[in-house]
Amino acid sequence: MKKLRIILSLGLLIEAKSLAPKIVKLSSVFLKPVPVFFKSINAWIPATTGIVATHALSGATTSVKSSQGNSINVQAGENLTYQFYTSRYTAGSYSISGLPNGLSYNGSNSITGSISEAGSYTVKITGYRGANQRGTATPTFSLDITVAEAEGANQQQGDFRDNFTEISDLGNHWYQTWLGNIFMPNKGNWIFHSQLGWLYARPAQQDTFWFYDEELGWLFRSKVLGSFCYRHSTGGWLYQLGGTSTNRFWDYNQRSEI
Repeated sequence: MKKLRIILSLGLLIEAKSLAPKIVKLSSVFLKPVPVFFKSINAWIPATTGIVATHALSGATTSVKSSQGNSINVQAGENLTYQFYTSRYTAGSYSISGLPNGLSYNGSNSITGSISEAGSYTVKITGYRGANQRGTATPTFSLDITVAEAEGANQQQGDFRDNFTEISDLGNHWYQTWLGNIFMPNKGNWIFHSQLGWLYARPAQQDTFWFYDEELGWLFRSKVLGSFCYRHSTGGWLYQLGGTSTNRFWDYNQRSEI
């Protein structure tokens, strides 16, 4: 019996020695530092893929930022340029939502334009690792925009009428001018043109205006130009069509009615 115990003890000792190198080798894998290459790509890997991923796009290392902050104040009609970026890693694409009328995204990292309506707006910006909004994403960034009434925007109806050298009262807030027949509410700078629809008017001087059209943007009109107007967004000229046309303007750049 004593000899049997000695034989078993020797067998266990030999087996333990043979396993020790394997255990040490296996433990070294877990203790070995993560290579620099894997660290560099972890910022765009979701945390659910494994313990080596830090999901940097969840906010710790990669997020949408702007040197202009996340809250801006402008006046109605004021030109706005807002630039943003992603920290640490450059996003391959962005998703932009909540843009108010008058603002547009340039497809890169800027929002530009002007807002004609006073109020509060929130724009959501999300960065993606790949093009076409593919791959992992940053946390959604919120840009709060507060638009105040432009100076002089609350002028009375009589003040606005004074911007025309010739104007005839047709009754019920309708007036005949060189611009055509227009409806002027009691307050504000919004007018309704019988052919063009609603326009936001900003007088430059007598018989000279900048009009904001929700489809065409800012248009420059004056009595001297007559039916011609300058379109700011394209830098081209338009000609107002007559009432028999289903379209409103002839676009000289596009060589077509719009």
